[in-house]
Amino acid sequence: MFRTRIGAADGLVLLAVALLAALLFALPWLREDGASLIVSTPDGSEVYPLAEDRLIPLSAGGVSLTVEIAGGRARVKQSDCPDGVCVASGWIERTGQSVICAPAGVRLLIAGEKGGNGVDFVAG
Repeated sequence: MFRTRIGAADGLVLLAVALLAALLFALPWLREDGASLIVSTPDGSEVYPLAEDRLIPLSAGGVSLTVEIAGGRARVKQSDCPDGVCVASGWIERTGQSVICAPAGVRLLIAGEKGGNGVDFVAG
């Protein structure tokens, strides 16, 4: 037959599941304060802190684009490349996320403080 009462072990399992769900829900807000944006172009790379809002105009491979950093996240705000995939990619904000504009040869990568994203080297 089936039990209809919840025992102590059942309560502990429910509590563990609730704590795990709360932790997973809070992970996006536990981002490192020292996170930065690495902007790689065919001419080299620049690092910008995500804590400072700014617009970064770029021109590479015959393509002009504007990178926006706002509210601790980054995106390609505008691009005159033919496909526009980089603009459609939207905002990135977590360590390890990236956006690539292939026609321009530009890559945006979120990196944690002191390489906290587990990446030893970025080729590009």
